[in-house]
Amino acid sequence: MFDLTKTTAQKIITGFQIPVKPEVLTELQLEQAKPVPSASAFAEVISKDVALSANVLKTVNSSLFGLDETITDIKQGVMLLGCDNISNLVSFFQLKSAMSGKNSAISHEKYWDTAMETANMANILLTQLNLQDNCPSEDAYAFGLFRDCGIPLMAMKYDNYKDILMEANSKPELVFTDIEEKHYQTNHATIGYFVAKSWHLPKNICELILRHHETDLLEATDVSIVQKNLYALVKIASNALNHYKFMTEDSEWLLAKEPVLEYFGLTEFEYNDLEEDIKESFRTQFG
Repeated sequence: MFDLTKTTAQKIITGFQIPVKPEVLTELQLEQAKPVPSASAFAEVISKDVALSANVLKTVNSSLFGLDETITDIKQGVMLLGCDNISNLVSFFQLKSAMSGKNSAISHEKYWDTAMETANMANILLTQLNLQDNCPSEDAYAFGLFRDCGIPLMAMKYDNYKDILMEANSKPELVFTDIEEKHYQTNHATIGYFVAKSWHLPKNICELILRHHETDLLEATDVSIVQKNLYALVKIASNALNHYKFMTEDSEWLLAKEPVLEYFGLTEFEYNDLEEDIKESFRTQFG
């Protein structure tokens, strides 16, 4: 596991514009911590922010959640989808809002669109592999959304970050974060971990954000089965999404392919069929 020293932590805290966790998220997390969270209380907190409410309702009513009826109020959405799913959405939209309008080396809008698409693809795959009992859908969604949340912050700090992203994407035989480290002595996984931790996302998600570029993670003894499932799911989801959008392999797939297929017990032929199935489901649901 990455060794995060106090010096490293302090350097990141002072050197990066890590957004402060918004009050709305603090209130929701306090409600979540209760033995029996109240859907009404959840809805009341979210409804104070009109733009946030609209974004949550729009996403809840998308094809992702496959609801048979149109949800017209936040409380109804909380009751149907649960506090964890709604809290993940709130975190996503609040983090996106906190970084909007900032000078950046990349398009934040494209980044957040890709994060949402990755989360959607991961949940389609979760269902396709029938892993719901061993990998909660809300965790798959959260990891898909926040896995790379350090990238916008890197792009806001370093003017040449787009060039480094292009370098990393053009060298799939190398570990992505090693290339970042060579240039900046830090990387987006570490930055993302601090964002997720400061916003009090679930501990298992924070740890996985930190470690999601470890090529031997599926063999690690200090990682849970849920975390291994999430890691492997999102590797496949990212590759499938890249094929779907650009007809090219994801830059991480070269190093991830063998361990991920072995982990799920898939032959290459079975994987190709699986990828076609999830891409077709994605096309049907999201166009």
